[in-house]
Amino acid sequence: MPSFPEIDAAYRSAIEAPGRELAAAFAAARQLPVDLTGNELTRAVLLRLRSFLLTQDLIKTELGKVYAAPAADFFVETAAFFLRVALEKQAPGLEVASEKNIVRKAGSMRPDISVWRDGKVVAAVECKTQLGWNRDGWLEEFEAREKRLVAAFPGARPFLLVMTGSNWAGFGADQRAGRQFFVLLREIWPREFNEATMHLVVNRFEELVHAVVSHAEV
Repeated sequence: MPSFPEIDAAYRSAIEAPGRELAAAFAAARQLPVDLTGNELTRAVLLRLRSFLLTQDLIKTELGKVYAAPAADFFVETAAFFLRVALEKQAPGLEVASEKNIVRKAGSMRPDISVWRDGKVVAAVECKTQLGWNRDGWLEEFEAREKRLVAAFPGARPFLLVMTGSNWAGFGADQRAGRQFFVLLREIWPREFNEATMHLVVNRFEELVHAVVSHAEV
């Protein structure tokens, strides 16, 4: 009769697989051209998020969990992955870091994603799964972080990337929508994304990449 460690070996291997596969995915992605006028990056981001959410749904079912593992960290990792791949092609002088402390003085500041050039931050990206939980406070918080960022790195610009517009009213008439504020999907979560729901994409991931590159070139 096999032991518990023996029957669990395949699952342990599956848990270890993302680290190995991420390196392989990086290597493969770096061989591809990056077209910021298309939607390949957007589809890749949303399909990766879809896989994560569907996996969490299965885990919830099997374990009888009430809540799935938060998607926030995986969203940051996914955005950082594809932003790094894109910038290596579009702006080789830029470097991408995630959750790196950018302020060494009292009161640390760790943007979800920071973009660097010559040792200085030129852009930061805050990633939110959705804004419904903080629909009345997110803008004030964003602008407070913007002031801190610019105080530390004059000329740097923060961007906001939101996974889904489900459960909140969106950016409304704010002129920064599509230029500094980006939301990937309208009405649905990535678990529902497929080719038939491509029309529910609001802002392509490529638009964020273009905005970061354009700002860094100024």
